[in-house]
Amino acid sequence: MVRNWVFLGDSLTEGVGSKRLSHVAELVKQLRSSGRNVHEFRLRHVENGFNRQIDFNVAGLMNVDAGPSDLWLWNLACEGQTIDSDFGWLPLIAALRPELVVIFRGSLESIVRPAMVADGDWPWWVPHSWRGYAAMDPRCYFSTTWWRKAKQSSVDALKQRARLKLLQARPGKPLIDLDQFVSYQTQLLQQLRALGTRVLVLGLLPVDPACFPGSSEHFKTVNARLKEIADAEGAEFFDWASSLNGRDLFYRDGFHPNAAGAESLARILRERLT
Repeated sequence: MVRNWVFLGDSLTEGVGSKRLSHVAELVKQLRSSGRNVHEFRLRHVENGFNRQIDFNVAGLMNVDAGPSDLWLWNLACEGQTIDSDFGWLPLIAALRPELVVIFRGSLESIVRPAMVADGDWPWWVPHSWRGYAAMDPRCYFSTTWWRKAKQSSVDALKQRARLKLLQARPGKPLIDLDQFVSYQTQLLQQLRALGTRVLVLGLLPVDPACFPGSSEHFKTVNARLKEIADAEGAEFFDWASSLNGRDLFYRDGFHPNAAGAESLARILRERLT
């Protein structure tokens, strides 16, 4: 019997860069190394206007193992998409009838960002191209080509000085208010649990307080609420961050796990699931 596991989330689950390294891709490798026939399939919503007959597309990879598969891992995560976008996947999830849905949500929504992102009251000196909610986030890494690296590092340094200055000028705000996020999470769990599937909620990973001042404390509050919601809705909560050691598991932005981090997270998750 074919089994399906579904993963919902943002760039932390989809992965960053051209290789899209993430704990899901690493989990596939580790399960295969133990003798399992595992297929990995990635989907993401396409841009509006791409084709009115197409709502989603293959996100660059259909990683099919040799021979018939006894387990499909569906990575439905998408960078820059908040939890409200997950409701669009419910018809597909219902059709897949997965035995497991893993939700890793809250990091993107809960990072404390300059208040101007919410109210639009930007100082005149902030370029318009920097005013998107993630436009001034620190880069994960720089190019290995020297002239590209020089440009990227200099622009990033300017953005970080500006972002920290804005956070000092006025109290920052998360992208989604905690009560609204809790409402979304509750509705999502209720609709998934109605399908009779096992639902695993992953706790938020730590962030670098120097890169994201104020976010660490807010993340602790969000994690506590995630556990409360999971307990109330019959889902599982897993604080996998408690098993991580070292900041060398993250890219320079102190937010996205790097290759070593993805491998560690996959191992922690595999031990939980198997």
